[in-house]
Amino acid sequence: MILIETILFFHDIIRQDEKLLIRELNYINASYKLINIDNYLFMFPGSAQLGLAFPRTISQHKTQLVAQLNEAVGNRSINSLRSIIMGNNKAATMAALSRLNVPIPRSIIAHPGIASRELELSYPLIIKPVQGSWGRMVGLAKDPRDLSLLIRHRAEEGGAFILQEFIEKPGRDIRVTVVGGEAVAAIYRYSPGNDWRTNTARGGRAEAARLDPELEELSIRSTNAIDAVYAGVDIVESGNGYKVLEVNVVPEFKNVMRVTGINVARKIVELLMLNARRGE
Repeated sequence: MILIETILFFHDIIRQDEKLLIRELNYINASYKLINIDNYLFMFPGSAQLGLAFPRTISQHKTQLVAQLNEAVGNRSINSLRSIIMGNNKAATMAALSRLNVPIPRSIIAHPGIASRELELSYPLIIKPVQGSWGRMVGLAKDPRDLSLLIRHRAEEGGAFILQEFIEKPGRDIRVTVVGGEAVAAIYRYSPGNDWRTNTARGGRAEAARLDPELEELSIRSTNAIDAVYAGVDIVESGNGYKVLEVNVVPEFKNVMRVTGINVARKIVELLMLNARRGE
């Protein structure tokens, strides 16, 4: 006998991406429940909501909490707690990718006490937080003075950060969307104006990109490296070939759908339904 679990759709703000997912869930008449975690998640003691957890929160902290609580009460998450922890931590992602020999930029994980003269990276270089999204708190150091100022700023915030070689790229990077072990779509993201960051959330322009076999293999391998089943993989073109920058475990895809015409939301919902089927 096959049981279909209710999909527990956890959210805070419902953006266009979430609206597209809800549309597809309604289209197939799926059993799902919208849960605004800004109200509450679970009440203890008491009966927990049972089903397949689908976290779609903006905050990485909230996403991790959703996965932790759901796995604690016996639910499964579409992306497991381990994959969410790994994906939300850029340093852990770099470590997992490096272990599997996935090409990445040369990177140093450091605390604010590091001295810039001890670095084994050439300028310019990138300094970014271990956790964060949309290009926030990411800086470019062109020389030791820039780096010292940025490190001092990080020291005020506390916590580790990543120093990374600056990749000379053709004014763009690539976002590949992976769903259920398949690279389903790719876009180029072009830098807005003179900004070297390409995040579309910062005004970057999106265009459809061709998925060549190497790009497909690299994005799927990167998603598998952190045990995710769906993700957005950020890849840059360098003089030495592709290099993976990040693996996002709650990826935005509205721009992917807009410029490629590929219904990513439907593919994610199909993956949800496949995972909601449980044999008894």
